[in-house]
Amino acid sequence: MSTREGSGVQVVARVAAILKSLEGSEQGMSLGEIAARNDLPRSTVKRLVDALAQEDLLEIHGHGGIRLGSALMRLARHSQLDITTHAKSFLEALSGTTEETVVLCSLSGNELLILHSVLSPLPLRVSPMAGNFLSLHATASGKVLLSHLEDEQVERLLGTDLTAYTDNTLAMPALLTQLAEVRRTGIGHDEDEHMQGVGAIGIGLETSQGHYSVSVVGPSWRISERRAEIQAALQATRDEMLKAFRSLK
Repeated sequence: MSTREGSGVQVVARVAAILKSLEGSEQGMSLGEIAARNDLPRSTVKRLVDALAQEDLLEIHGHGGIRLGSALMRLARHSQLDITTHAKSFLEALSGTTEETVVLCSLSGNELLILHSVLSPLPLRVSPMAGNFLSLHATASGKVLLSHLEDEQVERLLGTDLTAYTDNTLAMPALLTQLAEVRRTGIGHDEDEHMQGVGAIGIGLETSQGHYSVSVVGPSWRISERRAEIQAALQATRDEMLKAFRSLK
């Protein structure tokens, strides 16, 4: 690799590090904070931030207000539309197998965004709709997505005082303990934590476009009775989806 090529690769790596450090930062960060987090000179960060802002990949709102920009958000939305299109048939098949509602979700700031849902055919069902936002800490899909973060990042993203939606909603210490289990098993659970009477089991979907989660959601007693069956169906669906996504051109 030539010196020029090496320099170019280094710039790309630094840009990527800056963008990733701003993920989930709704209030934005200052140049100093970004520089400290990425162990870069402040002058280097300023030069790269200014260049990214010119392309609308970052937005600068005064001191401490550097945030991800509109162009990056548009690219992310197109990516999500693409993953939803390719995932629909698999989600429909999973709902048919389990006879429960199936949802595809992604992380959006400090919330869980529902990208697509396939409703259960049964009269008694849970009906989350695409475009809605839910909590991360009290949902199966949210826990799966949080499990990709370190404990310190989870606390920074959510704060230590978590909203209690039901008596079963976990406080931060219990949540961190459960996230360790999710990292080990790859499976997240919601047992009456976001809404009384509603349960869910979720699994991660790691693609070239980012981290997603797929969950089977329904009345908590039905989900609990069929836990092993639903987990197996989720794992089979995840494997089929990843195999199909890898073959896409």
